[in-house]
Amino acid sequence: MLATVLGLIGGIAAAIIGAWAALRARRLPKSQVELVDVTIVRPSGSAPGSSGPRDASPVLDVKVRNTGGQSAVLKRLVVRVHRAVRCGSMFADMRLTPFRALWVGAVLPVSATYDVAIPPPEDAGGSRFVIDLSQVVAQGEADRFEVRLGMEPTFDTYVYALDLEIVYDGDDRLMTSPRVAVAFPQHGFVYSADEIRTVISGFLDDMGKVRDAIDIEMTERGLPVPDWESAPPRRRSDLPDGLVPVDGNGDLFSSGGGGVYEVTEAFWDPGRAIAGHLQSFERMYREAVEITVGAATADDVLTASLPRAEAVLAQLPALYAEFGIPASAEALPAGEPVGTKQPARLMAEILDHDGASTTRDSALEELRNRIRARDEGTFWFLGRLAAEEGGLDSWLARIGLGSMPNAASAAELLDEFLRLRRPDDRDSLNTRRRMARRRGGGDAAGAAATLETLLDDASRALGPQDSDTCATRIELFHFLQEAGDMAAAATVAADIVADQRRTLGPDHRNTILYRHTLGFCLGEAGDPSRAVEVFTGLLGDAVRVLGPDDPDTLNVRHELARWWGRAGDAAGAAAAFAEIVPDRVRIQGPDHPHTLLSRHNLALWTGKAGDAVGAAAAFAELVADRRRVLGPEHPDTVKSERALAHWREQPGPHRRTVQ
Repeated sequence: MLATVLGLIGGIAAAIIGAWAALRARRLPKSQVELVDVTIVRPSGSAPGSSGPRDASPVLDVKVRNTGGQSAVLKRLVVRVHRAVRCGSMFADMRLTPFRALWVGAVLPVSATYDVAIPPPEDAGGSRFVIDLSQVVAQGEADRFEVRLGMEPTFDTYVYALDLEIVYDGDDRLMTSPRVAVAFPQHGFVYSADEIRTVISGFLDDMGKVRDAIDIEMTERGLPVPDWESAPPRRRSDLPDGLVPVDGNGDLFSSGGGGVYEVTEAFWDPGRAIAGHLQSFERMYREAVEITVGAATADDVLTASLPRAEAVLAQLPALYAEFGIPASAEALPAGEPVGTKQPARLMAEILDHDGASTTRDSALEELRNRIRARDEGTFWFLGRLAAEEGGLDSWLARIGLGSMPNAASAAELLDEFLRLRRPDDRDSLNTRRRMARRRGGGDAAGAAATLETLLDDASRALGPQDSDTCATRIELFHFLQEAGDMAAAATVAADIVADQRRTLGPDHRNTILYRHTLGFCLGEAGDPSRAVEVFTGLLGDAVRVLGPDDPDTLNVRHELARWWGRAGDAAGAAAAFAEIVPDRVRIQGPDHPHTLLSRHNLALWTGKAGDAVGAAAAFAELVADRRRVLGPEHPDTVKSERALAHWREQPGPHRRTVQ
């Protein structure tokens, strides 16, 4: 009996196990993504040894394989920066000098084409950057994609230690790469001990030249020369004012356009300056070595530079001893003041995107105060900058005006200077307009604010109907529109229409187009009734002057119908668009973007007039055509698809008239 019971239980258990095994066999195992390789590649022509540019950002070539039983969906890529260091590179001698030539505007914004914008080393450590992925790796298949690391153009070399995390499938599983070390840009950045020695020796030679020049000028003034051996001057106040070897001549364009001659902090304490110079190499190269050695994959430039960096670290103690500098000597603090700064030095601090914000703010305020006080040296410097033939536009381009907030501040200073120096001068007014126009490339609201002030000044100085005043008015209108201030744009557009009527005549196409723009701005500013009034008056003139089949006439009819609907007459708008669409098809073709836009509006106002079924049917046809013509992901296609879904959800069929 017992054996019978046990046999029965065993049979049941075997059946359960067999059923469970069968079910498990039918269930597909999960995907399993593994990293095959991460390599560092360069765009064509940027690799070391090539003749192409070496400032292209590094590209990570990522290869993965799916070893699981079903497709894997790669959802996100996370770039994590663990360590970063800025290393000296092309211009090591610029980092140790007793005087400076201030290069204004040698900074550019990060290109928008890169997938990940990596900040400079000071801001990069510990940061994470997330990229959305939309890739599917089939079962047993491999995939490959590239990640471009966008980095700012620099005179130094940036070294980063980072890794990649790939998040995949619905349960957010994670795969992490080994550590990667990259360098940017692709030029050698390790200076030998001999090269470092040469820079320090050159610094000491330059110190001697500056001291000799001070001695000569002091002697010419009948003043005693400093005791450079026993009691050298340690600050600007230790020497008389106005010494050219100390303060320079304030000429940004001296020495063939180079910069401003002015002693640096290093001049006042050369021992601490040399100590800081050597300590900076020790810190940079030690961190670069640690990053490179600790990475599973390292940039070829880092790998090639590793032996040289290790050799320099071994020879640094001898360099300290050679120049009589204790290895533990205190370095010269960065940013130590050296007395009254030249205007070009202040401008360079404003434009230095790597500098401290407090330094920029202080320099901005000091220059602004000097302008308002009509400081002679400041006026001379800014006057040279603004008056240089072709120089202003070139300079504004170099500083990236319109894309950098600190460059916009510099432009405001120049605008204020020009207003004070020559408030009624036509050339000065036109220079201010060019500056505002260039600024508008990235700051439409700031450009509009500048042009509003300029328009008042030009109207007062040249007259409201002067051609340059009218040109300023047109530029102000465009930047107001770009900034989204439609009410102010409409006010300016009304004045432009009056200008066009007076100068070109009421029937000129430009006059008609600006009347069209006036109506558009009024409607967008929240006054559809006035928009209807403008377009109603404009339609008759457009038909008479341009003809009924002119595309601009069709656009007037389109806008009039749209603002009819926005003003409350949905049925009238639908009826008008029902007449416009056949004309668009006949004149511009069924696939023209304006034809498709008018069809969208016809469907929309059909629905708003009470015919939800008709609207849904019209949108269904439009979606099919927009997918065919524009593609499924085009914003207009998506907009029509959303409208189709909306009107399909409305009750129907029924019709009602909107009063």
